[in-house]
Amino acid sequence: MKKLSLLLMAVAFLCPKVANAQDGKGSINFVPYVGVNCSNFSGDNLEYGETSGKVNFMAGARFEFQIMPKSALLVDLNYRRLGATVDQYILYWHLDDPYYRQRYSDDCLNFAEVNPDEYNANKYRQMIMERGGGIADFKKCTVDCISFGSQFKQNIVGGLFARVGLEFLFTLSSKAHYRYEVYKGIPKNPKEGGYAYLHSDDVFNHDDFEWVHSEGDTYDDMDDVFSDDVNVAIPLGLTYDYKNFSVNATYHLQFTNSAREDNKPIRNQAFDFTIGYRLPLRKR
Repeated sequence: MKKLSLLLMAVAFLCPKVANAQDGKGSINFVPYVGVNCSNFSGDNLEYGETSGKVNFMAGARFEFQIMPKSALLVDLNYRRLGATVDQYILYWHLDDPYYRQRYSDDCLNFAEVNPDEYNANKYRQMIMERGGGIADFKKCTVDCISFGSQFKQNIVGGLFARVGLEFLFTLSSKAHYRYEVYKGIPKNPKEGGYAYLHSDDVFNHDDFEWVHSEGDTYDDMDDVFSDDVNVAIPLGLTYDYKNFSVNATYHLQFTNSAREDNKPIRNQAFDFTIGYRLPLRKR
């Protein structure tokens, strides 16, 4: 899809004389389109710390109402997947037994964030493998949303147009994806009531347990971070129409907060590139 889009843009710019003339006043076009968007979160306010831009799929459609020979009013409806890649956030935790807390309290906290740049990650992993616990390696955050809006499209030269408008984003779901590993020790000879943990005066023996290791990928809801409020953004874009093809590049300037973490506002940052096909509903 990306190679096809680039090829169409090259043809359109190299052959401007074959581009269609502007539609007449009163004409209506329906334009379905697909593409990709690159998004990130503003600031470093997520609990996962630093994030990088992530490319996701998007699709939508618009109606174009030609109000003047070189001006049109657009009405858009999009499905967009926003989000970001988590640069580095690994959560280590150990089984909450007093012996472990007493022995390793200076080195590791229960549910402690570990930055491998500052700590010896291999040491924490070895502790967990020996005494039980888990590791969660966070990979990305995704926010699925629907956007609805209106734009004004003005011809600049040839088949090149500028667009500006207002859009409203409705969040459908928000999730955090991470890879987990869990090391669980099951006592071979459990104490009364199947007591699985150790007292501070117990001597830990790794061979007293049957060790079970599990791993996989999981998604956790982030509904407590991302609000259900309607978000507002200003789309700023360029469009090149060549015959029935429409190539679009848009930056979405969001000026409402998508989420709030520790009383710090978080906003989506998004740029998308789409290609569509113009279907005339009424010609003038």
